[in-house]
Amino acid sequence: MSADICIKPKGLSGKKLSLKEALTEELTYGIYDEYGRFDEGKEGDYTSVFSPEDIGRGFQIHFDGRTTEIHLNYFNSRHDIELCYMIVARVCKLQGVDTFIREGEKFALHQIEQAIQRDIEANTYSLQIVANQITSGETQKLTVFAAIHPLYIGKKEIALFGSDTDQFSKWLNEKQQPDRYYAVPRFYDKNDGSTFGCFAVRAEVPSIVPAVPEIPMSMNGRFEVGSWYVMLGYSDDRKSDGQMKIIPYDKLIENVPDAEYYDANHVVVLLTDNQVDDLVARFKAEL
Repeated sequence: MSADICIKPKGLSGKKLSLKEALTEELTYGIYDEYGRFDEGKEGDYTSVFSPEDIGRGFQIHFDGRTTEIHLNYFNSRHDIELCYMIVARVCKLQGVDTFIREGEKFALHQIEQAIQRDIEANTYSLQIVANQITSGETQKLTVFAAIHPLYIGKKEIALFGSDTDQFSKWLNEKQQPDRYYAVPRFYDKNDGSTFGCFAVRAEVPSIVPAVPEIPMSMNGRFEVGSWYVMLGYSDDRKSDGQMKIIPYDKLIENVPDAEYYDANHVVVLLTDNQVDDLVARFKAEL
């Protein structure tokens, strides 16, 4: 579920805006790679925008000539909804118009609070649906394409925030504020023609890794993965002996007892150089 908002000047009035004109300085913008990870400072057909002070799911903005289109996903944070409409009001003023279209319905600029309220209500309803699906077991986990990277919601998350959008917003921000590496797999072919996936984890770098690896949603159907591995690295490249330090992926998960729960699909690992040596000595794989 989502809301689409359109701002279109009448006749020949207004001008084509640039992204930097439309946004305020404190906002962050960028696009996503095929894993759903945020790439800051780049513009695309639809560019994602959010506040680094309160990170939720953001919203997407698109320029088609003099027309500005904004896409707001549900379920989202209340802050992102209000932020979205702050930009709607800003663009309207820059374009010299006093109306905008939300989901096919025209709103005067002075009615913007009504539009915000509709999205807040729809947002709460969307989160309630998700909470019910997970609580009932209809859905085991759900992927949320958040502002920085994907997050996963399961029963533990629903027990934390349920359908409370304020608590959900708090959870989104808390998960995305820390500086952590979101590990993703690369795929390679073995000599026997089978495909394997390989993650990379470096010592002394907090890394978000899946408890059980899977093919990213954007790559589903392209190939089948027969095995999973992880390549380990030292905190300082000067310690390396030039040899690839690859172990079966499950050996990483099974042998890092202090891994921290992150979300319904991930844990956070923080290896030391000594742990890298130990894991490689016991489980080094030959590919």
